[in-house]
Amino acid sequence: MKFATTLKTALSCAAILLAAGCGAASGSGQSAGGSIPDNCLLASPGDTTAVRVYLDPGNVLRVMHDDAEVFRVNLGIKSDKANYDFGELKLAGTSPSGKDVLLVTEKYTSVNGKRSERNVRMNEKTLVFADAKGENKIGVVLRAGDNTFAFRYTIGGTKGSEVEFQGESTKFTFPLTDGFRMQRRVTSYEDRYNAYTADQLKPQQPRQGGQGGPGGPGGFGGGRGGRGPNRNWNYPLLFNSADKSTWGLLSETWFDGTYCGTYLQSDVTDDGVTFTTHYPDQGEGAGQGAVNPTTTLPWQSPWRCVVIGTLADIVESTLVDDLAPACAVKDVSWITPGIASWVYWAYNNGSKDYQIVKDYILLASEMKWPNVLIDWEWDVMRNGGNIDDALALAKEKNVGVWLWYNSGGKHNYVGGGPRDRFNTHESREKEFAWLNSKNVKGVKIDFFESDKQSMMQYYVDILKDAAPHKVMVNFHGSTLPRGWSRTYPNLMSMESVWGAEQYNNHPMMTDPAAEHNTTLPFTRNAVGPMDYTPTAFTNSQHAHRTSHAHELALPVVFESAAQHMADRPSAFRALPDKVKDFIAGLPTTWDDTKYLGGEPGDFVILGRRKGSTWYVGGINGKAETREIKFTVPGKAGETFSYRRIADGKDVDESFFHEGKVEPGDARAWDITEGTAKAGDELTVRMVGRGGFVFRFEKK
Repeated sequence: MKFATTLKTALSCAAILLAAGCGAASGSGQSAGGSIPDNCLLASPGDTTAVRVYLDPGNVLRVMHDDAEVFRVNLGIKSDKANYDFGELKLAGTSPSGKDVLLVTEKYTSVNGKRSERNVRMNEKTLVFADAKGENKIGVVLRAGDNTFAFRYTIGGTKGSEVEFQGESTKFTFPLTDGFRMQRRVTSYEDRYNAYTADQLKPQQPRQGGQGGPGGPGGFGGGRGGRGPNRNWNYPLLFNSADKSTWGLLSETWFDGTYCGTYLQSDVTDDGVTFTTHYPDQGEGAGQGAVNPTTTLPWQSPWRCVVIGTLADIVESTLVDDLAPACAVKDVSWITPGIASWVYWAYNNGSKDYQIVKDYILLASEMKWPNVLIDWEWDVMRNGGNIDDALALAKEKNVGVWLWYNSGGKHNYVGGGPRDRFNTHESREKEFAWLNSKNVKGVKIDFFESDKQSMMQYYVDILKDAAPHKVMVNFHGSTLPRGWSRTYPNLMSMESVWGAEQYNNHPMMTDPAAEHNTTLPFTRNAVGPMDYTPTAFTNSQHAHRTSHAHELALPVVFESAAQHMADRPSAFRALPDKVKDFIAGLPTTWDDTKYLGGEPGDFVILGRRKGSTWYVGGINGKAETREIKFTVPGKAGETFSYRRIADGKDVDESFFHEGKVEPGDARAWDITEGTAKAGDELTVRMVGRGGFVFRFEKK
């Protein structure tokens, strides 16, 4: 991940900075943490210089990590008032605050997520650019942490004046030797994260004759005469150096309704692999909403943010939340994360049937899960009861209820209901009041299908209106998490993942699921809560090939404050008591998270702490049986008693092809107990597509 850095470039960078002078952005008001290396624009605080940022000719940002260049950023954005072509703009100075670089520090407590106590420490600097006349000024705010980098645009002007953005040309350029793992552009964010090299991303030469493949987001750029590779990609983008010594994850955060979400378009040239930001396409959301975002001044863009370092840095990072606005909900005591039984995976139309819903409510009560999620079509429930009867039973059994909704409006064509209950502030107030009267705890809202500004504002409006009514929210068919869980902690989860639901839709999940699952902690789940709907021991419409222990590990490996268990009640009731005990007591929010091993597409082991108890989950993405070692998490000197639940005997491939799912045969359990100290190295066996869990309780 290293570009050649010449002496000429370094001297040019120094000349630009010396000519421009120094300044700083608004922030904590503290002086910069640590000393900034010579000729460097910005660096990580403290004694470390892990991240360094330089300004090269043409106003190109060059981002270094441990003395190796990681990527470059070409800046650019256009509005109806000005075309901010940074290659033509001049560095006019920095924001006047009396300090060159500010140290931004913040400590906050998170209601949900991978870590309860957060500690932010980043150096910040704002550059101001202008045209040759000194007009059309635009600011670029830069931040650098120990293993993080972020930037955003800021535009001043007459307060309240309107501006329409007409495009953005921010471009990230990586070395040709880098590897990438990405998801093609689909507005539901439901697809695999596949691995690519520069050669695989190059446009293919068109063949003579024949018709090209379809273009557009999520398709393959083709055109007449041939079919080229996909060029359109969703965030987050995972990248790595050729020797895998450096990894990074690129995403965006802080969305307040004043801008649209973007996706990335790739290109490969002799200079490297580039990814350029792109506005949503007109056809998204059934063509509803404007492509170009509009807002009033002054304005600041979302942050583009990158974690750079090791896979541990990526998995354990809270950067997307750390850059988001502070919590806007004063009283968070009513926000109660937890597991729910889920009426959908085994019975697509199960919420129509009171008897099926009743069984899931009873399951939640038996398993001591706090919630049940009743999915679509509950408004037409029959067969011995309706939604009022279901709610009454749940209250009797002390089980909280979440209800599914269609986001409605003209932006989707899905007819399943209830729909159109949240389209306006007035309709939201009416529905939330009804939910309060029925003692419903949360809502799962589905089918948004667009990243246009109007849809990003819709997400924010729902969260704002739900909070005063003390209603928790789970978005499905949605965009990627973009920091909202910090600002509105009543947002418990978002789908935006190719999850267990896919077993209902097609057989494509059957073979790749195990490998796909090992990519998610490093990509999708690294940026926010993920409602994968895990833990299925039996089959839905299409078979799965993961072992029982693999499925049991998923709610530990995957983080979601609202964790919806997928399988049918009979499957959970058939589990051994010690397995039931593990699931029944499983938290869904964590005080700490530790990466313990693995690599995307291979295997992954994560440790998550709640109080003094550590839960460790591991999954195997390969078809071969293997033994994996990991280090017991915890503080030096801590001793734990543990229960390990792992794979039983080896799994015969023919077993999967036959689709057998009975507990106890080829998916047998291996349950052991023992003691271990923090720092001990343990070895565990995983069958092909298998897994394991540990619960370490402090002695």
